Amino acid sequence: GRLFLYREGDCCLSGEEVDQLSLTALQTRVRNVTIFYRTGPRHKCKIVKALQHCGLIVAMTGDGVNDAVALKSSDIGIAMGCAGTDVCREAADIVLLDDNFATILAAMEEGKSIFHNIRNFVGFQLSTSIAALSLIALSTLLSLPTPLNAMQILYINILMDGPPAQSLGVEPPDEMVIKQPPRRSQDPILDRQLMTNVLFAASTILIGTFGIFWLELADNHVTPRDTTMTFTCFVLFDMFNALSFRSQKKSIFSLGFTTNRMFLIAVSLSLFGQLLVIYFPPLQKVFQTESLSVSDLLLLVCLSSTVFVVSEIRKFFRTPRWNVFKPWVTCHSRCRGRYSKFGESMV
Repeated sequence: GRLFLYREGDCCLSGEEVDQLSLTALQTRVRNVTIFYRTGPRHKCKIVKALQHCGLIVAMTGDGVNDAVALKSSDIGIAMGCAGTDVCREAADIVLLDDNFATILAAMEEGKSIFHNIRNFVGFQLSTSIAALSLIALSTLLSLPTPLNAMQILYINILMDGPPAQSLGVEPPDEMVIKQPPRRSQDPILDRQLMTNVLFAASTILIGTFGIFWLELADNHVTPRDTTMTFTCFVLFDMFNALSFRSQKKSIFSLGFTTNRMFLIAVSLSLFGQLLVIYFPPLQKVFQTESLSVSDLLLLVCLSSTVFVVSEIRKFFRTPRWNVFKPWVTCHSRCRGRYSKFGESMV
């Protein structure tokens, strides 16, 4: 069968032609070349260097000893696991165990998903840490008592580094992320958009939590109820913040609440632990808390959900209007098509 690698008008270069070109001349032509043929080890290395000098990330596949040098020179060397030689596998960064090129595509999708999850994890960690640090610092600057005791701060640190944060790292691959163009190798994990999200989330958490502490501190005396309200408010903010950081651009309602079961389990366990800290007498003594009424919990839930609401609003205005209404338009057109076919059959 035919592979259809070459189409009319495509540019091809042989190994001899590569030899005749300088590295600078090859750089100007290498992007437009579809096929290199009759190439040896030195030709492959020269092609790899030319592509790298163009600022591209180069992946090289090979299975023989003559491919080892080029595999080592490339940014990502991919060797065949079944047909590849030992030298080739040792020189490569990745080994295809099934010798199937389609596996490379799956690996690229997984890599994009992992990088996306790392950014979400870092964003959640930074926003919560900045909010906690700012809360203590603001109280100190205003000569107010410490809003959280040592045990409560340790508990919050466990939540930041514990199950909710870890579950963000196992978020399933998002189709929107996979379809994004390749990023540049110089792009940092913390870009401007992510830092903006972090600062918005941290500011919302700080304002809400400090507001609760300020209202509860009306008598100028710190009581177990004051710290319990502040502590619970911050923890609930933390949970809603983790929900928001499951995706930087996609709404949670389109992403789905149940697509990451580990996240649901982690948040459920964290909330259950928070209820134990508030209502279980032995833990009340350890964390210096007291029981809250249902109205108090409802107030805190409504207040802490603002970090999620603000995040969803920002995602909505960042999404092109067509993408927002596209699911509804598609569904509407399908329904019209079905009704028209039904009318034709009736006639």
